[in-house]
Amino acid sequence: MLRYVRRKTAVFTVCIVVCFVWIRVNRPSSCNSDCEKISFIQNTFMQFSFNRTQTLIETHSGKVLPKKHTRLVTAVDCKRIIEGQKDEIANATKKMKKHSKNTIPDAEYLNLTSDCKAYKKVRGFVDFIVTEEEKQFPIAYSILMYQEVEQMERLLRAIYRPHNIYCIHVDLSSPKEVHSAVNAITGCFENVFVVSKKETVVYAGFSRLQADINCMTDLLQKNREWRYFINLPSQQYPIKTNQEIVKILQIYNGANDIEGLTGNRMLPHRFKYVYKYVHRNGGKSKLIRTNVTKPDPPHNITIVKGSAYGIFSRNFVRFVIHDERAQDLLEWCKEVLSPDEYYWAMLNHNPHLGAPGGYKGPPDKKRWLAVFAKWGEPCQGKYVRGVCVFGVGDLHELVGREELFVNKFYLTYQPLALDCMEEWLYNRTLNSEIVDLDFYRKLPFILK
Repeated sequence: MLRYVRRKTAVFTVCIVVCFVWIRVNRPSSCNSDCEKISFIQNTFMQFSFNRTQTLIETHSGKVLPKKHTRLVTAVDCKRIIEGQKDEIANATKKMKKHSKNTIPDAEYLNLTSDCKAYKKVRGFVDFIVTEEEKQFPIAYSILMYQEVEQMERLLRAIYRPHNIYCIHVDLSSPKEVHSAVNAITGCFENVFVVSKKETVVYAGFSRLQADINCMTDLLQKNREWRYFINLPSQQYPIKTNQEIVKILQIYNGANDIEGLTGNRMLPHRFKYVYKYVHRNGGKSKLIRTNVTKPDPPHNITIVKGSAYGIFSRNFVRFVIHDERAQDLLEWCKEVLSPDEYYWAMLNHNPHLGAPGGYKGPPDKKRWLAVFAKWGEPCQGKYVRGVCVFGVGDLHELVGREELFVNKFYLTYQPLALDCMEEWLYNRTLNSEIVDLDFYRKLPFILK
């Protein structure tokens, strides 16, 4: 009887989807305003449906493979968008202006995760293609987020593998619904957890750096021998498959990939004076510059600027948590503006500290490949706080970059950009495509 009910339920679900598609295809061209309110962009079931019959799909490389869980975008032709075809980019832009993006309400994750097995299946967390090489090279990640649980979940899905481990830091000031949703999601995985100590993250403040260190501390205490740690905000997205990331990190051989900038690019106003928190009634704290001159860093450490994000070897993470000089520098950073853009770089580019995986050459003489972002360059999306939020017109450039991740996408701004990136990355994973690794073997910072 139970089997019969399940069969009837499955048939009913399929019928609903077929009817939805028929209505969308056959609706009259003179559709009224109520009809226009129906979003054209993919709903959850259509994007991540499971096909028991092994139908075939063509990947972006032209190879035909069995179709299981797909990230297939139906509203536009992502392949042509990624190839840079202007007519399809214009078509996508027109549709996004005309229609809204359906997002999953945060509270809905409590319902979705009530059955973890079904949740993983529907949301695409099963049937990963994983090589033995990947299994032998686990990676630890942290994801920092404030809102929009769906975007965090989609990033997690892109980088998720059962043998990796993931720490999620939810801003302590995030809405209650966000905390509940993330707790529900992580409760469905043995290798995904919420950080044990949450911070109220203040823009450009020390708490942003402390949030990463809290995840580092937790990850070292887990019974998993991960090789590298990568810290991400929820608005980044990978442009390399897990298999490619593993092969690249194996080439790194314990070296860190941490940005280093000197000279005029160090922004000295951030560290020449002491910055203090000012607490505002009814709002978040903010940082203000005082007239107090800040002393030089301890232990004869030279100031180097970099990025808040990087790729860190496990031994470097141990150094951050346990080395006394690293702790002294962390204390010094508490009164710096945007200390997360100095701390990692200073540890990595001061050879006398002996930080594992550190770089001994001139910081500015090497590439930084952890993340690609646009600052002031041509952007087909829009600029927010000086950083490009990518649109569909940027994808053609992004997929050819050597970096491992790109920053950034917004869930509801030009949403087809993130949708097409998902389809492209998933097809590359299915196809086991590997970039030319010779480029990475020639990098000056790798350990030989």
